[in-house]
Amino acid sequence: MTQVESNNANVDDAIMLDKDGFVSETNATNLFMVKNGVVLTPHVDYCLPGITRATVMELVVKENFILEERNISLSEFHTSDEVWTTGTMGELSPVVKIDGRVIGEGEVGPVTRKLQSAYKKLTDDSGVPIPTYQKL
Repeated sequence: MTQVESNNANVDDAIMLDKDGFVSETNATNLFMVKNGVVLTPHVDYCLPGITRATVMELVVKENFILEERNISLSEFHTSDEVWTTGTMGELSPVVKIDGRVIGEGEVGPVTRKLQSAYKKLTDDSGVPIPTYQKL
């Protein structure tokens, strides 16, 4: 149902709320936000504890940002400085608009950029290479 609603709204993804009305995840990815230099992500009570999410959480700490995992309201996301999603396919994907509201400056923020770079370096250094198959 959520995918139908996001398609009808002509948006890439839809934010899912938990039973108490707090943000949990999108219909396809995990969510992060930055407010005043602190990186926040919803509890895993109502979202999938994704591998990419866990990796990014480790990178947040490694890059010396403060990380909080807690209940986050949709209005906090609306007023955040930066937002990104994490998932296997999109890795760290910036979000610049939610519900028609511009997030931060409306472009990829510095924390997102730094973590994208750290994630790329990590996967370049330790990721599983994709084999190239040749015709025999």
